[in-house]
Amino acid sequence: MKRPMAVVGVATAAVLLAGCGGSDDKSDSKPESGDSTAAATPSAPAAASFDPPKAFVAMSAFGVERTDKDNQYTLKSGMVGQSSLIAGLTGVTGRNIAAQGEPWTVPSAAAPTTETLDVTAPMGVQLDGKDVVAIAYVQNDKGNGTQKAKGQVVFQWLNATDGKKVAEVTADLTPALGAGQGGDNVVSQGYDAATGQIVVGVGADGEEAAKKGGEVFTVYADPKTQKSNVIPFVTPAGVLNGVVAGAKGSNREGAADGTIVIADGPTGKITKQTPTKQDYLKPAGSGSKRAYLASNSYTGNDKYNNVLYSVDIAGGAVVQTKSQVVDEQVSTFTCWGDQAKAVVCTSGESGGKEIIGFDDTTGKKVWGYTDKSASRDVPAVTAAYHGIVYAQSEVQPVLMNAATGADVSTPTATSMPSHSKDPSTTNGSDMSLYDGKLKSPTAVTKYGGAYLQAPSGSNYDFESILIALAPTA
Repeated sequence: MKRPMAVVGVATAAVLLAGCGGSDDKSDSKPESGDSTAAATPSAPAAASFDPPKAFVAMSAFGVERTDKDNQYTLKSGMVGQSSLIAGLTGVTGRNIAAQGEPWTVPSAAAPTTETLDVTAPMGVQLDGKDVVAIAYVQNDKGNGTQKAKGQVVFQWLNATDGKKVAEVTADLTPALGAGQGGDNVVSQGYDAATGQIVVGVGADGEEAAKKGGEVFTVYADPKTQKSNVIPFVTPAGVLNGVVAGAKGSNREGAADGTIVIADGPTGKITKQTPTKQDYLKPAGSGSKRAYLASNSYTGNDKYNNVLYSVDIAGGAVVQTKSQVVDEQVSTFTCWGDQAKAVVCTSGESGGKEIIGFDDTTGKKVWGYTDKSASRDVPAVTAAYHGIVYAQSEVQPVLMNAATGADVSTPTATSMPSHSKDPSTTNGSDMSLYDGKLKSPTAVTKYGGAYLQAPSGSNYDFESILIALAPTA
């Protein structure tokens, strides 16, 4: 099958959750153990790789069937090592980008009395030299036997090749929130790629839970120690070597109480607080060393003080960068770390107002511009990886240099991927679901990328289509 070439790097997520359509392959079923399906070690030829990838070919398309469990807001694509991923309330599924080995699925919960309310996007970490998928689920355990109902967050670390559990930690929210209290959604997430530690900002489910833990609280977990902890009233932005950086404050007009917080993850002890005197302060994302938070306050005369804070997680030092947008409240910024030395941030959930590039080592702004630029549009950033920013313009995917902000031209493909199996027809892939309009990826590794595509035409059987991309340059 002739496949269209991508014009920009993209992140692959070529996996199906239980219940995804388009395959009669027995590998799509859940394992009887409830843990994961076996996956053989990938064999030659090796999956193509480019570090970083700058051009792609659409390799596979998987339809995610409509169910009463997941929707377009709960489904998350990802890519860790050679495995493309899709996660939802029912669990996470992984498939080798070159169709080597067998797909695997790990459910979010083992007990039928456990209700999964939200899930993080899959995160890629390195544990004992192996690519590992880190993921967390916000759940409500309805109780069993004489056990009372409780809120919990379940953290899983899974071998990206075969889905086998490397570690699992269940954080009971009862001690922090009270009996029967819990959370209902994921507000923010962060991870330390070297240690596998995860932080999740969880929204409180109801007034009683919010009174004890805050409207949003932090849940921290470590795969090595198998321990977790709740940090009340703090929304996390990042974690590094057990240290958590985040925000606290009432987030209301005139409050001026937005405070940057550094806390010890294992104990929950707050070790440093830096007041910003801003009304609103929220996490924006993190890089390899620093966490980023966005804030704003109304200053009068239709002017706003929009500020980004870069926080050294290890030491707590803060660098302040004022937004160039002053005539409009910038309610949110989103930041993407390139897993190296750069971070890029855009205002708004889909960009559009301003883009800023940071040196993650110093936390200082090194480039940026707004939508008022006479020569450049602000694209919608979707991912960053090893010096490249992947983004979507109004008409096509684009590449940018993460360190300078300069446009990067798409190179000519050096080779087409060669596989012992054809990924376009393996493991339930149906390329007729692909709409032919390549988009910028939402997760990237040197082995490829992926993104979710809306079903085209009158196809109402699927909630979403997972497009997996192989790198060609």
